[in-house]
Amino acid sequence: MVYQEEGSLRRGIERGSRDAERSHADFAFHAVVTDPSAEAIAELPALAREGHAGIKVFMVTKRFVERTPDYLALYRAAARAGALVAVHAEDHVLVERATAALRLARRTGVQHFPASRPVEAEAAAVRSAVAHAAETGAAIYLTHLSSGAALEEVRGAKASRAARVHAETRPLYLYLTRERFDRPDGALWVGQPPLRERSDVYAVWRAVADRTVDTVGTDHIPWTRAQKLEPGLAFDDIPPGVANLETLLPMLYSEGVRRERLGVERLVEVLATAPARIAGLASKGEIAVGKDADLVLFDPAMTRTVRAREMHSAADYDPYEGWEVTGWPRAVYLRGTLAYDGEIRIRPGTGRFVPRSPIA
Repeated sequence: MVYQEEGSLRRGIERGSRDAERSHADFAFHAVVTDPSAEAIAELPALAREGHAGIKVFMVTKRFVERTPDYLALYRAAARAGALVAVHAEDHVLVERATAALRLARRTGVQHFPASRPVEAEAAAVRSAVAHAAETGAAIYLTHLSSGAALEEVRGAKASRAARVHAETRPLYLYLTRERFDRPDGALWVGQPPLRERSDVYAVWRAVADRTVDTVGTDHIPWTRAQKLEPGLAFDDIPPGVANLETLLPMLYSEGVRRERLGVERLVEVLATAPARIAGLASKGEIAVGKDADLVLFDPAMTRTVRAREMHSAADYDPYEGWEVTGWPRAVYLRGTLAYDGEIRIRPGTGRFVPRSPIA
């Protein structure tokens, strides 16, 4: 994801392209829209034609509330250009009100973080996002959904077919609950939205299995322990997000397929086929003639214990430290070339830009 620079979506993508010159992996971009100006909106058609057919917006910001008509104009332009709109769906007013009440009561510790971003803020934002999609014709991709209530909104939207809606969850919501925030190091698990109740974990698994959720994505952000546990931070100052890219596949296999929560075909669908299809990555997501030979050789019997020191992330801790996992990749191939077999075998810069096809 690349952010607007000086109001320009193109300049953000250009900066991202410079950063990606050292990438090991193939890549594409979402342009995060922080200022839905007429100038930014005018950039969308050309960017989509060039393979940048995706944007992202954050409903949880004050700017989204104040400039909703401008964002809806952005959605309409995205629909015309064939650009997918990724949406972080939390209601700004409800989050702001809950946060202000907690701060007034001096309840600023991380144990109060879930109360600052209540389930209703997520469910209300999903309802609004679906309405925005229906009104504008935009196809939306709801990112990292965490609660049963929000997923029920998605389930209803998909059943009605009033809008084109795709939904994603992330690993945190499949394995962990809000009790983590009661620990002295609870800040290590802060993400937005927060970890929820055990009933929400069950609801997320059900939604992955019944196709209410289309994809599982990590939202990987490799903060260090020192950054997350900086003394004196209130719950809303803790940098949000965790590193969980490397364990995405093995944990979903171990906890999902081995425990019969989903089949192996469904695992492949949510991690590869559906993400490629939704994002318009025509050469990715399947093993087929004409597709890129991006392959994982996976050992379903290999048992590993998750240890941060053995991961390749820039983070120095792992949110699943000590978790025993059965099933682990033995080798990874990028376009037919061995990329990893316990050691990284390709050089920085091997990754290529993959154009995204506009949505019909």
